[in-house]
Amino acid sequence: MFKTILIASALAASLSAPSFAAGMMACDDASIMKTEEMAKGMVDPMKKDAMMMAVQEVESAKTAMKAGKTDDCAMHLDNAMKATEAK
Repeated sequence: MFKTILIASALAASLSAPSFAAGMMACDDASIMKTEEMAKGMVDPMKKDAMMMAVQEVESAKTAMKAGKTDDCAMHLDNAMKATEAK
């Protein structure tokens, strides 16, 4: 009985992990280019700070990708996307 519960909880944990990761962007060249274009496309002078933050996050994502830190890269891309969506 204990073994069944243990296996069921391990299975549930392994299946739920991808759903958490699904919310983060992929760390690849296409995602970085898309996010960078969105950041540089912010022309509203009232959003200059958000644009600068997004550009800095994209640069951090590039650095993390070169270092092989995909989780950090994805986090920086998410932060950049949030900055481009700032109101």
